[in-house]
Amino acid sequence: YPKRFEVIEERDAHDYLYEAEKLRTLSGRKYHSKKNHFNGFMKEYGNRFLYRELTQKDFPEAIKLMDRWAEDKEKDQNLVGERLAVEKVFRNYSRLPETKVGGIFIDDVLEAFSFGDLLNPDTAVIHVEKANPEIRGLYAAINKLFLENEFPSVEFVNREEDLGIEGLRQAKLSYKPIKLVEKYTLIEK
Repeated sequence: YPKRFEVIEERDAHDYLYEAEKLRTLSGRKYHSKKNHFNGFMKEYGNRFLYRELTQKDFPEAIKLMDRWAEDKEKDQNLVGERLAVEKVFRNYSRLPETKVGGIFIDDVLEAFSFGDLLNPDTAVIHVEKANPEIRGLYAAINKLFLENEFPSVEFVNREEDLGIEGLRQAKLSYKPIKLVEKYTLIEK
């Protein structure tokens, strides 16, 4: 109905879709730099870190990590909304049996966490991923280890939108999505 609706592409809302096995293995030339970051992390922290599923007793520490992560960021509605959403998920975790939460502890301190769930039997959706940006390779490690441990058999990973945040867009593009799931707004004329 081109005469009835105006169609507006919402680039900031496009979801990023990836091949899960590529993110779990970081294999291939396209993932060389990610593998280097992961290997650097393993070399530095290999005997000092622990990946494990987080439980409700870990959630206050995850919120503290989010607060530390946000300290040097400009406060905006996206950060406030994200924190409120994470708190809501944590409060209702016992009623969300499909939601998986995993974290990386270094020297017994939570330094990274991620959570997601199944969108359908072959696709995991990752809602949040936070890591201490001072630790080289930690983002690559939480991305890889979370998928290996919590979603070992899914074929695809949806890492959601970038909200128009340039750094987030670059980070999501650096993992080489196989597709952007386009989203549009329709306005009746």
